[in-house]
Amino acid sequence: MGYPAAPVDSPDAAWKEAAAAPFGGNALILYIHFPFCRSRCSFCPFYSGTGTAAERHDYVELLKQELSDAEGSFLSFPVNSAYFGGGTPSDLTPDELAGLLEILHRKFKLANDCEITLESRIDGVTDELIDAALSCGVNRFSLGVQTFDTDLRRKLGRVSDRETVLDTIARLTARNHASVAADLLYGLPGQTPEMLLDDLRTVLNETALSGLSFYRLRVHGNLALSQHLKEGRLPAVPDETACFKLHRLGEHFLETAGVKRISVKHYGLTPRERNLHNELSAYKGACLPFGAGAGGRLGNFRFKQYSDLKAYAEKVRAGVKPMENAGKFPADYPLGAKISFQLYRSMAVRTAELEQVIPEKVRPAVLGKLAETLEKQTAQGYFVRRETDHQLTAKGRFYYAAVGSELLEAAASAWNGE
Repeated sequence: MGYPAAPVDSPDAAWKEAAAAPFGGNALILYIHFPFCRSRCSFCPFYSGTGTAAERHDYVELLKQELSDAEGSFLSFPVNSAYFGGGTPSDLTPDELAGLLEILHRKFKLANDCEITLESRIDGVTDELIDAALSCGVNRFSLGVQTFDTDLRRKLGRVSDRETVLDTIARLTARNHASVAADLLYGLPGQTPEMLLDDLRTVLNETALSGLSFYRLRVHGNLALSQHLKEGRLPAVPDETACFKLHRLGEHFLETAGVKRISVKHYGLTPRERNLHNELSAYKGACLPFGAGAGGRLGNFRFKQYSDLKAYAEKVRAGVKPMENAGKFPADYPLGAKISFQLYRSMAVRTAELEQVIPEKVRPAVLGKLAETLEKQTAQGYFVRRETDHQLTAKGRFYYAAVGSELLEAAASAWNGE
């Protein structure tokens, strides 16, 4: 559920404008990107190569410089979340990770409850890395599990077997110093309801995970997984009807087990899990990007940094924020952000709370168009109407991104008098 932004002629000028303006947000997050992976999973669209040890080291030095060179009014505002994503940030050496975290603590004003997440791959999480991360302030690990089924993991290009996955989770959770969350996918090639239930039972009965993200596999046409499916080298992915049943099965299992639902795709298995980065991202809060290929938002702009490592390095060495492109959000962006967050967080739309971000001149038209669209979507089975809101149904949660996009487009058309 993206949001359109008109391309700007000078990304550098847009960044300088946004960074210099008084910071008016109520939340601030950092996204720090490490693009390298030891191997490529067949379904992953984020792969940038393995990189040699020297290339990875050089990249870390550039990332340190970019963090150290950060300038803007946001430096006086507390950082609520810092997320190391990739790629595979857990492939950093303990010393490299410690060096990045030292700069993070020195350069930025981290909130007392700042969530610092290290996105991690199962086979790269050594005890030395865990200890370095915890000693430098990491308080959340996000693990890409996808499934515990060894055979299915092998088909997806995952290296570790079930026992290794469980051992890694156990080593992290045994320290009891951080929230440990994992991703599970449904709609995997050949996945049956019983296989999904086995994964969910494993989470609840054989791990001490704090959080769980539960979402559907997306097959991207230019990746190895798509080619393997076309060639018949893998079982077919479940069709739309089967995927909906798997989604509903997972929801029902977790609900019956009494697991707390934090958002449309995330569950809190223990009270310590906040999933703050994704929460604030859904709220469209300010997000400062660091690293090759990182994206973010600040002020009225969205930004994307150079993915090409050579171009990224040239900019950073010149002391310039390495922006490849930028776009300016339309005037109705605050409304779209609020609708997006309502759907993500509470899985409902409360139009009474939207009025404050709609100018009086267009308010009747926008609210009228939203009411019309919600009525249509309710008739289609995506919402159920309640006294104070429209609540997503199981069907609505399954198609939440498409439902949200239609609402945003309806609001934008009324805002613009179309």
